[in-house]
Amino acid sequence: MIRNYIFDLYGTLVDIRTDEAMASLWKRMALLLSLQGADYSSKGLRIAYISAINEQIERRAEEHPAIQKDHIEPEILYAFQSLYTQKGIMPSMDTVKDTALFFRTLSMRHIRLFPHAVTVLRMLRTRGKGVYLLSNAQAAFTMPELEKLGLLPLFDGIVLSSDVGIKKPDSAIFQQLLSQYRLCPEECLMIGNDGVADIWGAAAAGMGSRYIHTKQSPDRPDLLPENCKEIRSLQELL
Repeated sequence: MIRNYIFDLYGTLVDIRTDEAMASLWKRMALLLSLQGADYSSKGLRIAYISAINEQIERRAEEHPAIQKDHIEPEILYAFQSLYTQKGIMPSMDTVKDTALFFRTLSMRHIRLFPHAVTVLRMLRTRGKGVYLLSNAQAAFTMPELEKLGLLPLFDGIVLSSDVGIKKPDSAIFQQLLSQYRLCPEECLMIGNDGVADIWGAAAAGMGSRYIHTKQSPDRPDLLPENCKEIRSLQELL
């Protein structure tokens, strides 16, 4: 019996489009940091940001060689903090968080719920099911967005890759969810739009799954696990 429903977020419950390659984004971010005393050109800032992200990944890969490098999730706040400290500025954590949110806001084209998302989550909880979020996401961005969209109170538990340092499909993040909330994998159903990260990741953790292909999905795998069913709408979960 399925007692717990575990949802991916972006591309599954939330329709979002961001563009971090926009020249205007980096110009405005460079202006923001310069007002805090950290002077960058827009090009220099982008290079420094990418370098700060990559340095985190490389360092963690050296510390934890058993983790595949492409499964490592950096912490975005550390990257923004580094951009200040490289220029001799010691920012408060509030400043770092505000900088990250400014970055996210400037890079965002749109954010909205997919049809029936709230209704499905509420109905599952009404039926006594556990509802959880397991997302490859940055908490600095995601927690404010969950609150804005009205989703935050609809989950019984949340695990984000930035908090764990590892992202799906790595089995460690699935195990983190299971152990943190004392869930039995045979009683869990993973719902996601990424056939590899969500669906095959769940299968490796012993969970069943439902695959929903959205406009934000990677290419659909040629093969899905036997215990996975493909759905066209979130309503099919009810």
